[in-house]
Amino acid sequence: MTFVITTALVLVSLTSMLAAGEACDNVPTMTSSDACLTLSNTTERWHALCRETLLNAPATAEVTVYALVATRLAILRYRDTVGEIDQTLGGTRETKLPAGEGAALQDCREKYGEAVSLMAGVADQLFACDMSRVRQEYIDAQVAVGSCHTRMGSPVTDMVSADFDLTIVAYLLGAIIVGR
Repeated sequence: MTFVITTALVLVSLTSMLAAGEACDNVPTMTSSDACLTLSNTTERWHALCRETLLNAPATAEVTVYALVATRLAILRYRDTVGEIDQTLGGTRETKLPAGEGAALQDCREKYGEAVSLMAGVADQLFACDMSRVRQEYIDAQVAVGSCHTRMGSPVTDMVSADFDLTIVAYLLGAIIVGR
């Protein structure tokens, strides 16, 4: 429920940015459908995930808005995953972790901290129309989440996989602006 409310607040703040007439120079305006087609010319999977990500975004907007929506949703998902990792590490679950998995989860918690910080920086830069470090910070966040994606065998595996996919979608939407 918190995720839905926060998502609605993110979209309201982004829509108000548009209404105020703030726009970034040299950033195209297009429909969310066209933005998803642009990033997903190779597979239906990415197109479907992009459409799901932008489901509640404005139908037509500057691509920066779509990148911000995906980036902020990724941050929210990362925080949810960290909460799940904390619960798993705290022993509030009735599952017993295999040897070494606690250390892997702790490492992933730290990587997620990096990813949250990086994506928050991306969001700030996109909002300020400062694209100078956006591409690299998207890539660095992808690497941080990806390092957990390839090592997990715990109850948070599905969450990490979904987070990694959303990170890719956020990066690809941002790439429409800053390139790959």
